[in-house]
Amino acid sequence: MKRLAIGFLLTAAATTVSAQTVEQVKNNNHYYWGEGVGKTTTQADKEALSMLIGSISTTVESKFSVQSSEALHDGKAQHTQYVHSLVQTYSSAAIKNTEILSWGEEPEVHVFRFVKRAEIYKIFTDRRAKIEEFVAIAVRAETQWRVADALRYYYWALLLLQSHPDATEITTEINGEPRRLDVHIPERINALLDNLSFAVAGKQSDDGAITRYLLDIRYDGQPVVNGDYSFFDGRNWSETIAARDGKGVAEMTGDSRLHENLRIKIEYAFENEWHIDKEVDDVLRKVEPVIFKKSYMDVPLLTPPPPPATPAATPTTDETPLLQEADGGAYLPMLERVEKAIRTKRYESVRDCFTDEGYEMFTRLVQYGNAVVLASPTYRFMAFEDGVMARALPMRFNFSNNRRQFIENVVFNIAQADGKIRSLSFALPDNVCQEIVQHGRWGEYSRLAIIDFIETYKTAYALKRLDFIESIFSENALIIVGKVVKNYTGAEQRLAPNTVRLTQYKKEQYIRQLGTVFRSNEYVNLHFTDISVKQAGAGGEIYGIQLKQDYFSTNYGDTGYLFLMVDLNRTTEPLIHIRTWQPEKDPDFGLYDITHF
Repeated sequence: MKRLAIGFLLTAAATTVSAQTVEQVKNNNHYYWGEGVGKTTTQADKEALSMLIGSISTTVESKFSVQSSEALHDGKAQHTQYVHSLVQTYSSAAIKNTEILSWGEEPEVHVFRFVKRAEIYKIFTDRRAKIEEFVAIAVRAETQWRVADALRYYYWALLLLQSHPDATEITTEINGEPRRLDVHIPERINALLDNLSFAVAGKQSDDGAITRYLLDIRYDGQPVVNGDYSFFDGRNWSETIAARDGKGVAEMTGDSRLHENLRIKIEYAFENEWHIDKEVDDVLRKVEPVIFKKSYMDVPLLTPPPPPATPAATPTTDETPLLQEADGGAYLPMLERVEKAIRTKRYESVRDCFTDEGYEMFTRLVQYGNAVVLASPTYRFMAFEDGVMARALPMRFNFSNNRRQFIENVVFNIAQADGKIRSLSFALPDNVCQEIVQHGRWGEYSRLAIIDFIETYKTAYALKRLDFIESIFSENALIIVGKVVKNYTGAEQRLAPNTVRLTQYKKEQYIRQLGTVFRSNEYVNLHFTDISVKQAGAGGEIYGIQLKQDYFSTNYGDTGYLFLMVDLNRTTEPLIHIRTWQPEKDPDFGLYDITHF
């Protein structure tokens, strides 16, 4: 009885304190608040959060009138509902900033949530920062002819803008003058669509039922680095095709003589990729879509192929130092045999062209996504170490459980000693290679070593070479995923201060987790852009490589920033000492780079 009495008194005291605090908050105009009662804490908390979001919505509702005026036609009730749904997209951020009071026991639990108004405006500021970051990424992509990246980030920024109460006040500077983003972004999207061109570069007929057309895709007269599109095949719209370095493909059903035009839809919304960013996914599912009619075009199927692009043109610099090409004529007959084997699916017929390891990689590659050769390439041969790189064979890959096709350029690494192919890799986009090649103060060996490593790394994930990936991480590798934390100790003491949250893995943990990913996904595809490479001050060929990474797999996707510190003193045995991945730039220190270690 004594214990029961003490328990009752403690509960009563807590309830009294909570009640006093609740009344204080309710009578203070500096707070938003919500309260709920439920049979369980979860139920009560859900009701309290809903009331809190409603309170915020009521306050900012008038500021959303411009965003919704064209889309909504049923008066104030629908407008209020629309604004409420937009404010809900901030709920996860609001939850992190709210204070909670609770009292009572099941089946009558009380929960009271409250947050300072200043904290709510901070989460609006965070979204504004994301919008501005997306626009900056899009601008950079546009200058490098990465049309898919530019359209994606412009469009996502535009729709995120609709979820911001200050949408009409957010500006960017153009030629020294402020320009409203809600006006500027649609103009840039339309300009991108206006300057895109598609033309038929060739035709491959598999049989009487399907005709495969090879497409030349350009932006402002130059081959696009990337550009996503779909086409109408006579019965339905195709899955999305990710074009690379100006190369695309379209497979039409029926007699090719009946085809006059190819109906193309240029991808700008990237709806199948929203899930790679949780905030984007939440917002874009709630805001009204913006339609760009210029994304549709008809491509004549009987026109001659376009003239070749000007070789000197480059999206990143006026004077790009070129790597020295090697004479690879002696390898052409072997490469032609390999192409024919892929086309006819007689892979064993070229077993003699490969080393044992090379043939294992070859069989994995041709089994990766129903591989199809798009065209016979004009190879570039680069001497490297004791071998020759043959760049590059364009191939198309698609997957039964995915509404997306990838076009990759395949690089063959040939050993000079026996003339056999010892490895294969997916080439980096031309613009990424150009950014590495620009580092003229590094020797040709260093630049090729970096390109070779990144391509090998990307391909190892695609071909699920878990043993190889395990071999290139040092035993004491520092592997960090997510945001970083304060008050760190041990190995993390070398990191920059002012951090937020971090998950650190040991090598064996990371490899075990990666093995699970490989087993549960039909495919993995990494897409790299925005590269930055810095050489360490000591240690010879040690580099910090920072990349914007888009990760695609059968049942998961994300986007973020990858940093690798790698020792390339022995290119046949690269060693990764540090791997970090951040979903976004940290507001305090930005991105990890070599200066943090």
